[in-house]
Amino acid sequence: MGFAVTMLAEGLVAPCEHTPSATLTLSSVDHALGLRFSLEMISAYGHGVEAASLIRGALSRALVPYYPVAGRLVTSAEGELEVACTGDGVWFVEKMAHCSLNDLKNFEFPLVIPKEELLPSPPPSINPEEMILMMQVTQFKCGGFAVGVKFSHMVFDGVGAGQFQKAVGEIAGGLSRPTVEPIWFRDAIPAPPRLPRQPPMITFDCVPSLFDFPQLTINNIKEELMRETAYRCTTFEAVAAVLWRCRTRAINLPPHADAHLVFSANVRPLLCQLLPPQRGYYGNCVYCLNVTSSSDKIKHAPLTEIVSLIRDAKASLAAKFSEWAMGNVEEDPYNVPNGYDVLNLSDWRSVGFFRVDYGWGTPHCVVPLNDHLFFAGGILLKRPLPEQGLRFMGEVVTEEHQESFVNELKWFAESCRHKH
Repeated sequence: MGFAVTMLAEGLVAPCEHTPSATLTLSSVDHALGLRFSLEMISAYGHGVEAASLIRGALSRALVPYYPVAGRLVTSAEGELEVACTGDGVWFVEKMAHCSLNDLKNFEFPLVIPKEELLPSPPPSINPEEMILMMQVTQFKCGGFAVGVKFSHMVFDGVGAGQFQKAVGEIAGGLSRPTVEPIWFRDAIPAPPRLPRQPPMITFDCVPSLFDFPQLTINNIKEELMRETAYRCTTFEAVAAVLWRCRTRAINLPPHADAHLVFSANVRPLLCQLLPPQRGYYGNCVYCLNVTSSSDKIKHAPLTEIVSLIRDAKASLAAKFSEWAMGNVEEDPYNVPNGYDVLNLSDWRSVGFFRVDYGWGTPHCVVPLNDHLFFAGGILLKRPLPEQGLRFMGEVVTEEHQESFVNELKWFAESCRHKH
């Protein structure tokens, strides 16, 4: 079933005051991650009166302290992306969907409305690859609304994008300025010599996967692990171990082949002496951790051993990041493996998206909408309210392995339930 969506208004939203003109360089990490794409996401809210008008006005005010976001990505004479602070503005779209939010079933796939109707797209006169951020507010006949955002991953990481959207929400809620003052400060990020790399050549035809981990299931996993190890593991460690093992079993790699788990860690706490305290750095500030073991071990090892591998990788973060910052590495940690033997995980639960409040409360669900072509990637989210627990969404297996992957997850969840 499809539902009609009507365009109400669109145009550029510029800063409401004069802002500096400059050309700003991006950091070494912005460049290192190979992030020349826009991340697409949508957040749904149960109600909001004239939300689009309020958010448009708040966006204009937020773009004063966040003035680079109103600029454009440009290419330097050396071929590097930079930000030209032009003040041209953010592309903003307002639409009406002739259905209720309930009809969209928390944006689970297949979407009943094409994602293109829910995400902003500029006219041909504007190059989307130059845009740093675009936003769309879609009103629903139930009184709820959804905010669709595309943001350049060269300029923002997840924490930074969450910080910016939270700033818009704070201004929409009545504050004159955001509670966290943003800083550009890209030159504070270490810039060791770059190592050569090849662009990804392999593409995957992965299909969407979705699996919910109720809070009770997560608690049971963590309690069992604690009984066996006397260590209280994190939710990420527990769920990442389950997903890695279930996927490795499902794709049936040869026993001695490597299996990789790759995830990014926020390194802002490691740069506290370089980044001004109480200010909000919104550029990419992560380090990629790669956990590698044999396929056979990941398929058959107790969950405690897999959690231990993940914990060891996290424990190595400070030392590894320091070695990279000093240029004492032979292999680029940001040039992560991208074969089908790699599971990439991102954790969105605490980066800020779920705390964005435009005046009517926080979102009842947040959904990533990117298609992954060059890697098998999944995202950990909070389950849609009022449910508690964690939702996994991603594209991590091909159609051939989808049924096996889902069955492995279901079998694990069922066995975990019976143990308790």
